[in-house]
Amino acid sequence: MSASVLVVLAAGCGSAGGESTAVASGSCTADRIGGSVTQGTLLTPRGLDPVGQPGAAGSGGTEVQALFDTLMTYNTESQVYEPQVAESLTPNADFTVWTMTLREGIRYGNGDILVADDVKRNVERHQSPANTQVSRGEALTIASMDVPDPRTIRFTLDSAYPNFPHVLATDVGMVTNPRVVDALGPEQFALNPRGAGVGPYELAKYAPGEEIVMTAKPDYWGGPVCIQALRFISIPGAEGTLDALRTGELDVALLREPPAIAEARGEGFASLPTLFNYGEGIVMNSAPSRPAADVRLRRAIVAAVDPDAVNTRVFNGTALATSALIHKDTPGLYSGATGPSYDPDLAKELVSEAKRSGWDGTIRLLADNSPIRINEAIAVKALLENVGFTVQLENDKSLAEVVGKVASDRDYDLVIWGPNYTNEGLWALMNRQLNSQSKSNYYGYADPRMDDALAALRTATSPEQEQEIVARMQEILDDSPVIANFAAYEEDNVHSSRVGGLILTRGSVLRYDKAFVAGA
Repeated sequence: MSASVLVVLAAGCGSAGGESTAVASGSCTADRIGGSVTQGTLLTPRGLDPVGQPGAAGSGGTEVQALFDTLMTYNTESQVYEPQVAESLTPNADFTVWTMTLREGIRYGNGDILVADDVKRNVERHQSPANTQVSRGEALTIASMDVPDPRTIRFTLDSAYPNFPHVLATDVGMVTNPRVVDALGPEQFALNPRGAGVGPYELAKYAPGEEIVMTAKPDYWGGPVCIQALRFISIPGAEGTLDALRTGELDVALLREPPAIAEARGEGFASLPTLFNYGEGIVMNSAPSRPAADVRLRRAIVAAVDPDAVNTRVFNGTALATSALIHKDTPGLYSGATGPSYDPDLAKELVSEAKRSGWDGTIRLLADNSPIRINEAIAVKALLENVGFTVQLENDKSLAEVVGKVASDRDYDLVIWGPNYTNEGLWALMNRQLNSQSKSNYYGYADPRMDDALAALRTATSPEQEQEIVARMQEILDDSPVIANFAAYEEDNVHSSRVGGLILTRGSVLRYDKAFVAGA
């Protein structure tokens, strides 16, 4: 899809809450080279190596992609994967072997030619046990690789996977120059990966916790690159970020909190949103020895949560309130299946049953210390205590600390958390969290029915099949829940009228290779 079409879409989305600011029209051409852009992000990435990155837009996805590009890319309008650094990617008849051809003559920033063996070595880095991020699970779908010539690589998968291009549109598809990695070592490479990517930008400055600055490559394979400098900074809080956009300190801002997004749209800022299902809710640790190992308590927690009440109290009615796995606005996936109903009487009955079995009624609730999460936690605590829980609230930790307690230590009973399921890469996202055999299943969830449904979802070849399977998953989660969902949410890249040609891809990640500054 052309940059000019995307600009039109951005303007249309921006009108959701008010009259949209006119977005710079046209596309990046040689006569538009110039200018700089500053983007506000949610978190500063802890390193710039795609191996070891969470991959999400809020934690470095856009920055890392600007340096390394991806083999494949996700077109959010057509909802299909398209070749990017790759020239082509084709499967065999049963989707177990995929053959990729690279574009000819693509060079890293240091001048080395990108070859197929580099892709193989890159995937092997992601597959290493040293990689503790979710990209390892994505990469392990590849059982073996062979390189018949410098531009061709064949991926043999562990089983059929019709949606395999998703893997190569994520961190796994960001090829790092193995010669630079070997020379620096992984730790130093993450801090200074200059010359090791084939993306449109080269690193100029990486000051963790302060800023990341990049400069455009004059010889980018997909050029020209119009915006000559990108700067990424993190401003605490959504309102502070939005204020910086208003004053012009920021040109682009990644927002996650519904009230701030509604304000930005109402003020006419252009909007590039991504819808996340199971975006806000209570995740329950159902591992043995935890209170939520008792399915009665998990059902009680779900029945105790009123999505509409949370929306009113916390989000001023601006959230996409729902208890369902799939929100009705999700293109191609919504089957009409509704989530569990708010039923405090049922919740009280189930809590009483568990107490008669010897449980003392106490449960720990973890939340990060951002204002919106503190308010969510207070609302959830009240709802749970209304049905008989004794809630011990822990909300004095940063988001990074909470992520560590949940994903690494698994030291929690309940946590205010967003599993974040998008309609692209759905199997990969759900499988790593809900499959009983997944090493990234930090919920302790194990249900053989869900494992079977996930296996079917991986091999689905049509939206209709996916829709039917996801409806079945809703039934399983109604009976054996692990998340008490109260909202889907939109993560939104809002931006000023001086920036045009931004391309939204998977998981809220932006591509800047076709972007430009008006009047540059």
